[in-house]
Amino acid sequence: MLIVHVVRQFTPSIGGLEDVVRELSARQVGCGFAVRVVTLDRLFMAKADSSSTRLPSYQTIDGVEIVRIPYFGSRRYPVAPRVLRYIAKADIVHVHGIDFFFDFLALTKFLHGRSLIVSTHGGFFHTRYASWLKSIWFRTLTSVSMHAYAGTVAVSGSDFRRFARIRSTGLHCIENGVNTDKLADAASLSPVKGMICVGRLSSNKRLDRLIAFLKQVRQLDPEWSLTIAGRAWDQNADDIRHMIAASGQQNAIAVLDSPTDAEIRDVMGRSSVFVSASEYEGFGLAVVEGLSAGLYPVLSDIDAFRSLVGARRIGKLLRFDDPVAAARAFVDAWEEIGGSYRKVRESCIEASRAYDWDAVSARYLSLYRSVLGEPARTILDVPIRLTSRKGAARHLQKRLALKSPQMVAFGNANLLNIARADRHVRDALRRFHVLNDGVGTDLASRVLYGAKFPENLNGTDFVPYLLSELQHGLRIFLLGARPGVAERAACALQVQFPQHQVVGVQHGFGDLDAPAVSQTIQSAKADLLLVGLGNPRQELWLARHFDTTGCTLGIAVGALFDFMAGKVPRAPSWIRSARLEWLYRLCVEPRRLAARYLLGNPRFLSSVVALWWSGARG
Repeated sequence: MLIVHVVRQFTPSIGGLEDVVRELSARQVGCGFAVRVVTLDRLFMAKADSSSTRLPSYQTIDGVEIVRIPYFGSRRYPVAPRVLRYIAKADIVHVHGIDFFFDFLALTKFLHGRSLIVSTHGGFFHTRYASWLKSIWFRTLTSVSMHAYAGTVAVSGSDFRRFARIRSTGLHCIENGVNTDKLADAASLSPVKGMICVGRLSSNKRLDRLIAFLKQVRQLDPEWSLTIAGRAWDQNADDIRHMIAASGQQNAIAVLDSPTDAEIRDVMGRSSVFVSASEYEGFGLAVVEGLSAGLYPVLSDIDAFRSLVGARRIGKLLRFDDPVAAARAFVDAWEEIGGSYRKVRESCIEASRAYDWDAVSARYLSLYRSVLGEPARTILDVPIRLTSRKGAARHLQKRLALKSPQMVAFGNANLLNIARADRHVRDALRRFHVLNDGVGTDLASRVLYGAKFPENLNGTDFVPYLLSELQHGLRIFLLGARPGVAERAACALQVQFPQHQVVGVQHGFGDLDAPAVSQTIQSAKADLLLVGLGNPRQELWLARHFDTTGCTLGIAVGALFDFMAGKVPRAPSWIRSARLEWLYRLCVEPRRLAARYLLGNPRFLSSVVALWWSGARG
């Protein structure tokens, strides 16, 4: 798999977005994938007219191929159409940020045809500049561009809520990973009255408010100090020092310009608190790094920090626009924090472990495979396995041999329609090994993924095939159908597959949720449970009760018992070959099946078309 990351700025630029792409791409190379990063050939904060600011066009760092391309226009919306050259053979193009690349690759998708993923990284709302224009852009062009993306990854809870306004499907929340080893356990082992702020020296970090806050804290407790560590962005170290001098806090606030990791570790060793007065963050990567060090986070009350503190249940949110009230709230809280400092420090380090990069990288790879339809194609929010009859049988044989429980369902248009409308059915099916069934599901696969499934795997044909392939005899229990029908089906099954033994039969009427039903199946010591109760009753029954039956394999078989018992005739083989068995069944049972086929099939196809238009996959 070739993965191409597209991002405006990359190394040697330093920032949260650059860190995310570097860490993610490094782990993907470690997993054996080919990885390329396409980025711009100049750093935004360098002088555009200086030739020395142009970076090498090609470079390889730690196995990651880096391609840098020229751009023109504003750094707020840099135009770089050459990106199309470097995504031509990609399996996945992962765009980072909502910017020119996001819009351009959406607009040109009919040309390049690549599968697109985007990580939001806060969108373009990091400042209040032109906020009214941004809002209009977000609800119009951004909303339209989003249709070209198979998956949209919100990197924080606040991003998820924001982007849910313009994307109802295909939106995933994968919080950014953090290299928690870099600054692990760096904080002071005992409570000290030192704070550190780490991040770019930029206006949105509101270092002016942070300086005013520290001044008010020292009015209450003069022992407190602060270190501001970062690299110049739209402010530099001298700008910050001027602010500090104007506040009269030269003896209490230090500025660490372009610090190394070792220098930051050293300052953290003399600190107990990580502080940020930022008015915007896409995620809060530096805060998590602070947690990994064991620093207690004191943060501005903004969406990203609210989500982070709420999820981890550790930290203090303050309104830094009122430095007097913020200082009082902090000093009051410190009495409790300092009194249980070791416990608080351990809790901070533990909270940071949720952001381990290996786990985050695995989630991204799972999403990549999902939008590519491997190993499952998601249709109307139900993952359906991409496999052949032989492959499915081998998988279930292994589960039986290992006595590893597995439930199987067959995803036909009727079941997928029901799952689309009923969250409980949808959630239940995510516990199943779902196989494709019917021409409708095949058509949906063609529309959404550009190819049909390898074979049609309806339960009526697949279950007999599975039983014929299993050389080791199974103990089988039949549950479902009308009284007498399952018994006749059991007799037919026993004759056709003498190597297996039918150990019990229970018709599908009465209170099947009663514990006695599961107990009967368990007492029979069945290996295989066939459940024929119709959609979605059979799938819901298995989801609720399969664990208590003691069986290894449970299969929702639909009308199989009726066919095996001779109650309902099968379509002739030529009709089945023409994929028209649904029409034959409609003619045989018009009253029962008219609504399913004449109303349900058009509803299913319209839902698939709507999903295709949304762009969402996986």
